[in-house]
Amino acid sequence: MAIYGIHSVTAQCTLQVTIITDEMLTNSITLRLENMSQERFLSPLLALFLEGVATVLSAPRDHVVLFNIQNDTDVQAAQILNVSLSVSLPDGIHGGHYIPSEDLQERLYLNRTLLAAISEQRVLPFDDNICLREPCENYMRCVSVLKFDSSAPFIASDTILFRPIHPVNGLRCRCPLGFTGDYCETEIDLCYSNPCGNNGHCQSREGGYTCECQEGYTGLVWTSMDVLHGTIGLDPSVIFCLLK
Repeated sequence: MAIYGIHSVTAQCTLQVTIITDEMLTNSITLRLENMSQERFLSPLLALFLEGVATVLSAPRDHVVLFNIQNDTDVQAAQILNVSLSVSLPDGIHGGHYIPSEDLQERLYLNRTLLAAISEQRVLPFDDNICLREPCENYMRCVSVLKFDSSAPFIASDTILFRPIHPVNGLRCRCPLGFTGDYCETEIDLCYSNPCGNNGHCQSREGGYTCECQEGYTGLVWTSMDVLHGTIGLDPSVIFCLLK
């Protein structure tokens, strides 16, 4: 607070520190915003952007972690801003802490019209050139991932002082669901953990499993993909296999 005669000026500053982990970077994506500068994005559009991402993903706003905003130097004809973020999951969902980058990219891109309406920013198609040469073998899926490179200088707007990190692009080859090993040569027995419960029978199949109710019980048939995509609850056997 500064006092000049009978006048006084008071200012309040909120400090927010976020620890960026390897898991966050692995499960992050970079959105490309058209005709956007760093300063304009921070003030006043940052709050609208976070609200838009949270709405599209049906997630709390404080679960959206933004750690980098950087001008795209590969495109000279237009002003494109790269915004990197990850989104944390509620505890215990699917055994992870963050929404996988593939799901994050698909859900945000398919709902980019809603995101643009809320955030007042146009989201461009993803630039995934690193996987175009198909470097992965044996049906592995190539996924772009970010790795920590260095801390960047502060970026200032009228109301926000933001220090991003500058990640570097890399790739990771991920096995299809149900397979593991250096070359995805080993099939995982997904029935090992008894996912169908005591009243259900688990039948292993390529890339997943199918649950059917045991004799004497009645209910619906469901698969591992139903659980993965949230079509049914995390413990479906309690609901779907009932005594006749």
